[in-house]
Amino acid sequence: MIVLCVLAFIAVLLMVGTAAGGVKLLARDVASTTEKRTAFLAECGWEVDPASEQAQQILIPERFTPVYESYNDLQRQQGYDLSKFCGRTCTLYTYTVTNYRDKEQTVIADLYIFKNQVIGGDIHSTDLGGFMIGLK
Repeated sequence: MIVLCVLAFIAVLLMVGTAAGGVKLLARDVASTTEKRTAFLAECGWEVDPASEQAQQILIPERFTPVYESYNDLQRQQGYDLSKFCGRTCTLYTYTVTNYRDKEQTVIADLYIFKNQVIGGDIHSTDLGGFMIGLK
C-alpha cells in the first residue's frame, strides 16, 4: 500500500507541472532540441528531415476566428487545446515529412511548442487540394 502511494506521488510529480498563468503542462521536456522534436514525431509515426527544420515565433490570438476555431477542433481531437494559450507566444517548428505514402506530395509536420512542450501540431500537404490531419 505504501509503495502504491509513493509511486502515485512520483507519477504526479513527473507528469504534471503548472506553467505561469495556470496552464498545465507535462513536466517531461519533449521538445527543447531538434533531436527531441524529431523523436516525438517518430513516436507519432512520422519520419522528418531534421535539416529542413524551420522555426518562427507565433502569437496565439486572444480570440479565435472561425478558421482558428476549426483548426483548434483538430487539436482537441488529438488531446491538445490551443485556447489555453490565447495571447501567448509559442514557437512553430516545421519539418519536411519523408515517409508519407504519396512521395509526389510535399508533406509538412508542424509542431507548436510552449516552454519545451508540444501544445499542438499537424501534418499537411502544401499541394493544391492538399490535406491536413492530426499528428497521430
